Amino acid sequence: MAAASLYQMLDRVLLSDTRALMGGDVEVELTEALDTDVLKWIADTGDISLTRELDTMMSTENDDFALVQLLSIDSAYPLYGELKLSPEQTLATALQNTNGQWGVAIDPILAERSQLSIGDTVYIGELALTVRAIVIEQPDRRLSANWRGAPVLMSEEAMDATDLISTGSRVEYEYRIRTPQDVQTWETNFIAQFPNTDWEIQTFEDRSQQIAERLSQIASGLLIVAFSTLFIGGLGVFNSISVYLQSKRETIATLKACGLRDGRIGQVFVVQIAILAAVSGFVGLILGAVLALVGSQILAQDLPLVLQISDILLAGLVAWSFGIVTAFTFALPALGRALQVDVAHLFRASNLRGDVISPSWRVASYLFVGLLGTLVLLAIPNVLFGLAFLVTVIVCLMFFEGVVHGLRWLSRNMEQRVWLAKHAATRLALANMHRPGTPLRITLLSLGTALTLLVACTVIVVSLLRLVQTTIPEESPALVLYDVLSNQKEAVSQATQNFDSVSKLSLSPIVRGRVSAINNTPIRDLVNLDVNWQDMARDEHKLSYLSGNIDSIKIIDGAIWGENFVPSDEGVDFAFIMEDREAEQMQLKPGDRVKFTLVGVERSGLLTGIYSQQGIQTRFWFEAIFSDGALDDFISAHVGTVYMNDQEALALQTALARNYPNIITVRTKDLIASASDLLNKGTSVLSMISAISLLISLMVLASVMAAGRSKQSYHAIILYCIGARISYIRKAITIEYTLLALVVSAFSIALGLTIAALVLQFRLKVFMFDVYWLGAAVAIISSVIVFGLGALYLFQKLKIQPAQLLKEGAS
Repeated sequence: MAAASLYQMLDRVLLSDTRALMGGDVEVELTEALDTDVLKWIADTGDISLTRELDTMMSTENDDFALVQLLSIDSAYPLYGELKLSPEQTLATALQNTNGQWGVAIDPILAERSQLSIGDTVYIGELALTVRAIVIEQPDRRLSANWRGAPVLMSEEAMDATDLISTGSRVEYEYRIRTPQDVQTWETNFIAQFPNTDWEIQTFEDRSQQIAERLSQIASGLLIVAFSTLFIGGLGVFNSISVYLQSKRETIATLKACGLRDGRIGQVFVVQIAILAAVSGFVGLILGAVLALVGSQILAQDLPLVLQISDILLAGLVAWSFGIVTAFTFALPALGRALQVDVAHLFRASNLRGDVISPSWRVASYLFVGLLGTLVLLAIPNVLFGLAFLVTVIVCLMFFEGVVHGLRWLSRNMEQRVWLAKHAATRLALANMHRPGTPLRITLLSLGTALTLLVACTVIVVSLLRLVQTTIPEESPALVLYDVLSNQKEAVSQATQNFDSVSKLSLSPIVRGRVSAINNTPIRDLVNLDVNWQDMARDEHKLSYLSGNIDSIKIIDGAIWGENFVPSDEGVDFAFIMEDREAEQMQLKPGDRVKFTLVGVERSGLLTGIYSQQGIQTRFWFEAIFSDGALDDFISAHVGTVYMNDQEALALQTALARNYPNIITVRTKDLIASASDLLNKGTSVLSMISAISLLISLMVLASVMAAGRSKQSYHAIILYCIGARISYIRKAITIEYTLLALVVSAFSIALGLTIAALVLQFRLKVFMFDVYWLGAAVAIISSVIVFGLGALYLFQKLKIQPAQLLKEGAS
């Protein structure tokens, strides 16, 4: 219920409102204004709004500096959604020039961090501005704004007056278009009309696909925990129904002896099962709704999410349906077997479970299995992932069915060994594993499958949580510098030398370029091969030199060019290595030749290696790194890192902001704290649901052991009454349970870790082998707890008087 509600909320907000999140049906992004003829063509096809975006530093009257994202807004903004300001007013009123001073509307997070309120003065570039409004709701606000620069809205005239836009400035022109046409048709016509351009074009459907892909990965990880818990709970239902039917065997026998048909008797128990499933499902629905509300409150602090009644009702209906279908899926086979046993057997037997089930009950069971499988496939975002989950469950059941037969054969043969003749307790323990009526099969099937899923879920969840922690670097620079112009490089180096704590300063060039050809085939000739090629052809890549490996990259394929590499010998201008995700998208491998367009100039390079980067530890995220000298003709700006203590980092940030307002400085401490907080909030919901899943799983595992213990208890009573010592019986039970715990744990660990590895590596793309031992630990601890409680239950039974034990065992 909780997982379904949270997923429904995310799906509604992130997917249904992608037009508002993006700001239009189509977005055209470039680094200069569009020509008049292009604007006229767009105006004839729909409405257009221009937002200019510039990252820079903002200071306050208290000399507090913050990285901000300046957004110059035109009168058409926003095309979708609603912009809400506090105090309530129009955006034009908030941004206008009043008494010689322009106004700005700032993000609430920025206002809180910089302790700003309405009427305060802020300084951006050469301009002093007045805070006129706090942005309560901005439809196209990006989540990354929390750590990469909070938005500051200003007029187009005010941005020009800051004097921040000059040669080397990185200004993004984002044209959002609202059109009544089909967006794919509009995009195709636009590209056909203006084919020889490098503009980045993205439709809201493209954005939806990207968001859906990320959401699908998150939801799949969350839902696999939920469905595993559901299946484990189903095993508990099966065992509970079996025990319940054993207690009702005399009632069933009496009704059948009186002539009541199996169908009528079955109807009575079906109604009982339906009532119990409905009531328990309703209780679970309420608990799940509470968890979903708590989770939504956590996520709402950083996402524009509001859990609506419709979300709860829809998710509750789905979850309730799952509960009822699951109950019948696991209960009908047990009921069908119970009703198939003859009256005489019912009066004298204490175990109703058999292998025979009538065709009608078998068909009904299969129908509910199919219905449950269909619901799982509909609920999990990725159909293939849902099929993999169902196949995994089937494989687990078949696997442990084989283990049951193998263990029976092994125990039967081991019992006959001569060397065990003097070990009566061991022989009794082995006999208990293969004699008729033993609960071995249900114990191994239930416990083995449940523990396997529990091991897999534990490793998956812990790996995801560990991913958040390891994403945060242990050692990071105190300051990260952006947009350091070439003529400011020496001055920045001199400024850092004034601080004693500076241990290292690294400055690397940054040049932006696009891939124009691969292996002598122009990109545009490859566009029709795959829809992704078109987007890739328009991507702008950040390029740099290795420069002491400023971003701590790691080579995963190929190698960095050697010292003896001579470009002319290879028929290329340079060698380079590329980031793994970009290389995968372009289907590149070491040895390929790639042409880049750098400021209108084409240069050819040889790909020698592919490297990986890591989350927040990657500060600049270069898509490609060139051999020395390849970018010299195109360098106009640098990025860098400064290692020093945090106190002096604040002073250096202030000095650079005062003297060089175009240089963006980010204190890594603030960035990491913000990102860590956001990631931890995102994983807290997963942690909460996983913890509850673990608790429920342990409770179900305990119920599995409780089910079917009456038969074993009865046999122990007989041995006790004919003179067997309590110590002998306890020893036999201890040996039997120890062997079962070892077998269940070993096979559950092997199968569970295999499933977790496949999910993590092929679905979630997470590689953390050092957490696998936790899965093994959970299996061992759970086995000890469950089998230990079962043994204690039997030991307690043996303390009661024999007459009472026999009476209880026969009843």
